[in-house]
Amino acid sequence: MKSKRKALRTAAPIKNDILHALLNSEYKHVHRKLEQVDLKRGEIIYQANQRIKHVYFPETAVVAMIDTVEDGSTVEVGIIGHEGMVGINVFLGCLVTPDKAIVQISGTAMRMKTSDLRKELRFGSPLQRLLLRYTQALLAIISQSVACSQHHTVGQRLARWLLTMHDHAESNQFEIPQESIAAMLGVRRSGISVAAGKLQVARLITYRRARIRILDEAGLKKKSCECYRYIRMQFDGLLHDVPRFLSG
Repeated sequence: MKSKRKALRTAAPIKNDILHALLNSEYKHVHRKLEQVDLKRGEIIYQANQRIKHVYFPETAVVAMIDTVEDGSTVEVGIIGHEGMVGINVFLGCLVTPDKAIVQISGTAMRMKTSDLRKELRFGSPLQRLLLRYTQALLAIISQSVACSQHHTVGQRLARWLLTMHDHAESNQFEIPQESIAAMLGVRRSGISVAAGKLQVARLITYRRARIRILDEAGLKKKSCECYRYIRMQFDGLLHDVPRFLSG
């Protein structure tokens, strides 16, 4: 992977929620093992069945975890932004990932060597407790996503997906081709085209040359299935009761 390294400064704003929740003294300890990298849209961080050499704490980048079945079709099993970590398999004791990890929105991430993370996890550190909390939420979200793919329409799932990407990107506008959305949702591109067209007619979004702009977030929530509210609840409660003392 050809990610551009950037020098780190302890005083720089901490944009990843897990790292931000660490006590100041603990973050200073972990900080020495982190490097900031630029991730580009379409960049593959992990291939399926690849040994994990680094884990990533996204800041402004957004990464999707993709499963591929025997016939070549794909489906997204999780979207990871500033709230989480890419490479959770390492936390669960595995050095190989069954999924592909591909960048959906360009941005930065903090990267740590797998060997360094495993050393941190041996001592019951605050980082370990935070990752346990994140893993619990992530597994709940993955289970909900599977149910969503089986029981809700393409239009509902597209609305849910757009709202989720909007939350991760923290912007009303982002660029993602229809082919990528179709791969994420495990449907044909024509299905995404029809569903997106209906959302445009309803003046909820605009979609031109892969550039999506959300015009009516409240209206889009009405079009979405209940899965969006469930996913949002998991993220909102993830670090709710964790104190943040990073300013001292």
